Amino acid sequence: MFKKYIILLQLFLISIANGQNELDALRYSLLSNENTAGISALGGAGGLWSHNYNPASLAFFGGNNLFSISLGNKSDYIEARYLNELHIDENPMHLTPFIQNLGYVTSLQFTENTESWSKLNIAISVNRKQNFNQNFTITAYNPESSISNQYIANSQNIYPDDLNWNEWLAFDTYLINPIYDNQGIFTGDYSGINILGQNQTKHISESGFINEVDIAFASTYQDILFLGGSIGFTHSKFSHRSSYIEEQFSEENNILSLEQNEYLFQQGGGVNIKFGAIIKPLHFLRIGLSYHSPTYHEISEFYENALETNFEEAPELDANFINSQSYSSNYDFTITTPAKSIASLALIGKYKKLRSLLTFDIERINYGSAKLSTIDYYDFYTENQNIAEYYGGTHNMKMGIYLGVENISLRGGYAVFGSPFKSPESNNWSQEHISCGLGYKFGAYSLDVAITQRMHTEDYILYNDFNLSEPSQTAEINSNKNTVIITGSYKF
Repeated sequence: MFKKYIILLQLFLISIANGQNELDALRYSLLSNENTAGISALGGAGGLWSHNYNPASLAFFGGNNLFSISLGNKSDYIEARYLNELHIDENPMHLTPFIQNLGYVTSLQFTENTESWSKLNIAISVNRKQNFNQNFTITAYNPESSISNQYIANSQNIYPDDLNWNEWLAFDTYLINPIYDNQGIFTGDYSGINILGQNQTKHISESGFINEVDIAFASTYQDILFLGGSIGFTHSKFSHRSSYIEEQFSEENNILSLEQNEYLFQQGGGVNIKFGAIIKPLHFLRIGLSYHSPTYHEISEFYENALETNFEEAPELDANFINSQSYSSNYDFTITTPAKSIASLALIGKYKKLRSLLTFDIERINYGSAKLSTIDYYDFYTENQNIAEYYGGTHNMKMGIYLGVENISLRGGYAVFGSPFKSPESNNWSQEHISCGLGYKFGAYSLDVAITQRMHTEDYILYNDFNLSEPSQTAEINSNKNTVIITGSYKF
């Protein structure tokens, strides 16, 4: 069982930038918990209050027109613990905020012969579904292992001309060398540099987003049944840069340093549909259900990998020697990310001037249903088998509370996102979200402010060394990401 977990971790995390694999499916399936300031402050429990979660909630809109804009800004605090050494990265908020949400709502009146149905509400919005921005560093002294051991293990019984790209780079920069017998026949084995201990550092820098343009329609029947639907168009960008360095070796070696740099850029678009229904059986109770179809993404990718070795004396030469090799590729492929179902419940109360709301959402997502495909000859059979075997279904639970007096309101929320892995022991990617907010209305205008914090822990494998009893050279990443969202709206 332990070996199965090691293989799983190697598949997903050993090279986070290597595209068209299981990690791509996870990257575009995991979405953030932010929306407008009001919804974000409720722990993201928007199943009865935002058409981005349940299109039927749009039917509650009671005006003629509404325009709103939400600006966001992020900061994060990331701890990377590797081989009992801790490195902390703090990234403050940027001077320029990003647009978290932009929306417009209008109403169309029905004719007189449809008296049981209210007017039709229409909304067009842009919402940031994910923010990929993060930077962190993993660093420590490793007394007994080097990434060269992984290259050797992955090269066994493979002729140099048939090596995978990573191992070919190691071979072509003299980091690993094939072993031949006395007759010059390849034995199937490789040798490596005698590295006994060195400093290891990996810098990771990621940026990008998933934005969604949502066009929603909703109406209500006798103020009891609320129905809605929408179509969403996504636009995504993702950039990953990483630099892995080994240097300052503890004992004298011919090699002075090695450095591997990876760059991945992906961009594309997608489409999905959503349906929702809400019933109001009692004046203080609302119950909602919504369904988000799988999102079909078309992705274009550029990938580059480079390895540089610096020798004190060059192999076959009598001088210092720096050798660098690289490869790059362009590829187009598609990702179908999982569907989502949301069940919602809200209790609404009023006592004199005090208005109150308690709302709950439960989301169901099966990450194992994601699929990779392409119009090319490659069928992604292995990757899709891995997705189905290692990813599973999970629940996200959200709750929020609202208190309002006259024009002032307070909000608070909490959410727990389950791990997408079937075996949380392999890598627990669960998340916790805490949020709060303040709102104020003045005439036709309103202003809301929300502060959210996401707490997340994951394992990040730099490489595997199967010469050791515990092969995975793993760093534990603990991150706290804070977001401030300000929403202004005008009802006219």
